[in-house]
Amino acid sequence: MRAGVYVGKESIHVEERPLPQLQAGEALVHVRYAGICGTDMLIYSGKHPRVAPPRVLGHEVFGSVVEVNSPHGAEWKPGQRVAVYPLISCGRCAPCREGNAHVCEKLGLIGIDVDGGFAEYVKVTSEQLVAVPEGVSDEQAAVIEPLSVAIHAVRRSSFQTGDTVLVTGGGPIGNLIAQVLRASGARRVIISETKKFRRELAQRLGFAVVDSGSDNLAEALQSLLGEPFVDRVFEATGAPAVYPEAVKICKVRGEIVFVGLPKTSPGIDVISLVFKEIHTTGARVYTRKDYLAAVALLQRSAVDVVALITDCLALDEANLGFQKMREADTSLKILFGTQ
Repeated sequence: MRAGVYVGKESIHVEERPLPQLQAGEALVHVRYAGICGTDMLIYSGKHPRVAPPRVLGHEVFGSVVEVNSPHGAEWKPGQRVAVYPLISCGRCAPCREGNAHVCEKLGLIGIDVDGGFAEYVKVTSEQLVAVPEGVSDEQAAVIEPLSVAIHAVRRSSFQTGDTVLVTGGGPIGNLIAQVLRASGARRVIISETKKFRRELAQRLGFAVVDSGSDNLAEALQSLLGEPFVDRVFEATGAPAVYPEAVKICKVRGEIVFVGLPKTSPGIDVISLVFKEIHTTGARVYTRKDYLAAVALLQRSAVDVVALITDCLALDEANLGFQKMREADTSLKILFGTQ
């Protein structure tokens, strides 16, 4: 099979590899699409602490079942369309025992700890297969993983129908959070973003936008909402400079949900958090229930994930894909496709 192998900083080598051999309980998936995300970009830049080359990257994977080596494999038919749930949990630590395997103390991920989906085929456990029904297109299914991140963030919050919400960051995750909030009954969802390309996409999808690089956020909210604050803030940039603004424009007894990962520890005005009794929540990855919820949202066309796809490239163009992802003014979600 053809596989895109990370061999060192800014280098993916596409090479022939033998098909993965299945052990008991494992499944072989023919990859149709695999998407590049921010974690892959971190690996590509040589800055991920856990990834040592050679490694096949890619954890946003959609494809079809080839074979399942499991006594329970009868539920999966060859050719059946599936998304891959990429988390690897130990099943023994306290979070796993308490039903929170997505925050396992030894949490792993395909494409980081084992070979992933930037290949024609990928090996996973049968428990990592999630059925994709008719009515969900291949392109939609390719974005189930980041959509699940957005769903998990909203589910982790105390969001209520009729809330006003600011999403900081109009990248794939921020955009999808905004779409999930709207589908869940938010009264108004506003996206703040510095990049014009991302703001324009958000506007095309029907969202009010604020240029966080030049606009006064409180004044913009006053103009849009009639008040300079919102019920909830979903922080999806990871930019330390955004955190004080989030605290400032969150209403008294409102909520901030932290989704983005800052590279340095941000300064947070704890005094304001206390005085305003702001509730704070962290949201990390997703659960299997979030994956199923993503499929359900796509089935009823409640969100538009295809609008986020800016390129679909052949696996042989792997390095080009990573280079294009750095062009934040023109790229958002790039897929590698195989036939």
